[in-house]
Amino acid sequence: MHKGRRGGVRLAGPTTFTETNTEREVYQVFKSHESDGFTLVELMVVVLIIGILVAIAVPIFNAAKGSAQTKTCFANQREIEGAVQTYQASTGSLPGAGTVNASHVLITGSYIKKAPTCPLGLQNYAIDASGTVTAASLTCGHAHY
Repeated sequence: MHKGRRGGVRLAGPTTFTETNTEREVYQVFKSHESDGFTLVELMVVVLIIGILVAIAVPIFNAAKGSAQTKTCFANQREIEGAVQTYQASTGSLPGAGTVNASHVLITGSYIKKAPTCPLGLQNYAIDASGTVTAASLTCGHAHY
């Protein structure tokens, strides 16, 4: 007898009259199950590889998402500052200080279609008396660029 490829016992040579039925049954069982599927070790290796790939991909995805949100917030601030400059050029004065929302003069005067919100803090932006645009919430994590 010697071990088979997957650890099963395989009998060498032809079956003779000295073999018992038990040995013949063992041979048939291991012969029929020799290539039925994957072993636990093979499945664990696959799970380990998938886990490593996820561990590499998640931080990269989070960094890219954070970078995109910050750039969107800065782009929103630039958009509002452009609307403030347009308002100042057409009226000769700065718009009133306060939160840029649906009732703000930049929205009602059609300088901006809709009040943008910061994707990091989901808050509206604010304009101070000098026309500087900042995120209205401290949760945003940044102010004027």
